Amino acid sequence: MKSLQATDSQKFLAALEAGDLPGLQSVPKSDLHIHSILGTRIERIESWLGTPLPRPPSKMSSLDDMINYSHGVLYPHIMTRSGFEFTAESAVQEAVEDGVARLEMSLDVRFVSLYTSVPDGFLSFVARLVERYRDRIDFRPEIGMSKDRSADDQTRLATVCIRSGLFRSIDLYGNETAQPPDPYRLLYADARKQGLKLKAHVGEFAGPDLVSETLDLLQLDEIQHGIAAATSKPLMARLKRDRIRLNVCPSSNVALGVVSDIAHHPIRVLVDHGVRVTINTDDPTIFGQSVSQEYLLLHKSGVLSAEELDVIRIDGLSG
Repeated sequence: MKSLQATDSQKFLAALEAGDLPGLQSVPKSDLHIHSILGTRIERIESWLGTPLPRPPSKMSSLDDMINYSHGVLYPHIMTRSGFEFTAESAVQEAVEDGVARLEMSLDVRFVSLYTSVPDGFLSFVARLVERYRDRIDFRPEIGMSKDRSADDQTRLATVCIRSGLFRSIDLYGNETAQPPDPYRLLYADARKQGLKLKAHVGEFAGPDLVSETLDLLQLDEIQHGIAAATSKPLMARLKRDRIRLNVCPSSNVALGVVSDIAHHPIRVLVDHGVRVTINTDDPTIFGQSVSQEYLLLHKSGVLSAEELDVIRIDGLSG
């Protein structure tokens, strides 16, 4: 096993130094922060639809810009049962092609309502998807919810999903300040009892205080984004001490205006303070990047060394 890891590291380091994308794709890595409905490249959606689509802006001023684009351009085509199933499976296929060995992909609880048999239709699809790709990727389904919707409606359905035994983690996303994390506290406690990994989006747009509050209330194992922690030494010390990992999405942060450019991404500060991080895609439909491309971008920009990136890659395959 150690010999295989050493060989993978050698390949990864050589590919980074050479700017060799196919070489990077041949090395196992993880994607622990990706949303199924926006998890495949827009070109695949166009091919499936048989029609071109307007492209998202390369730079947006806020999450609202992305939401408006998604609702106006994408969701009329893909927010259906067939659209959900196509984008979810296509996202898994793209991950396999990119050499992703471990995929923790969020499937929103609202997709349960796309099926006439609730929740069995949704759960059956997820089970089939896992089984179909079992020999090619460690696909770990994640049940997701949005702070932009009613907590009561979502927790009822999420509880059924949590207890199905199909899901390996839980995530909470949307507008970070739309509602406090407290309404989800009991659901997260139940998810922990069922053995799920606990995640939430926080610290992308909101500051470190909300990160700390969410950690306290939901007892998170990992944070989606969390880059605001780089502005707080006490919070970084806590994350380091408790080994709480941040699943960072560099291109997403830049495109949404959270970070000015890749060269100034706070992942550098987080790594310097001993915070565990992984590198992920978030929404490939919108941001157009694979995990391999994210690694290459960070290296080319001089943010992290090849050796540091390899440590991150290996850590993403564990825990």
